[in-house]
Amino acid sequence: MVENDRGGLGRCTPWIVSLGCAAALAGLPSQASSLSAVRPLLLHCFRAAHAPSCEQALLLTETLQRRAGAQDRYPCQTLLLGLQAEVVMVQLDVARGEEAFETLRESEQLCSGL
Repeated sequence: MVENDRGGLGRCTPWIVSLGCAAALAGLPSQASSLSAVRPLLLHCFRAAHAPSCEQALLLTETLQRRAGAQDRYPCQTLLLGLQAEVVMVQLDVARGEEAFETLRESEQLCSGL
């Protein structure tokens, strides 16, 4: 394991950053409460390609899709993975426009109560 000097995060390797370490770096809670809590970040990411919003949305959506998988809600998990892909596409400057908002709407419907 390669140690780094990011005070308290020495367990993270430079090439693999676990979700927990990434959340700590971003100052985020370890669990997202619901998709509605992540929605404002996703909208800001999709509309303005705001890098910090995209990063936070990606991390929180990861938490939600893992929760969906743990609850055997595989259709919801699949949509959340698609939502994460939409965020990554924005980060790569290859935004898909209205398709991203449609993925968000479908995720909100199928993942309610997560």
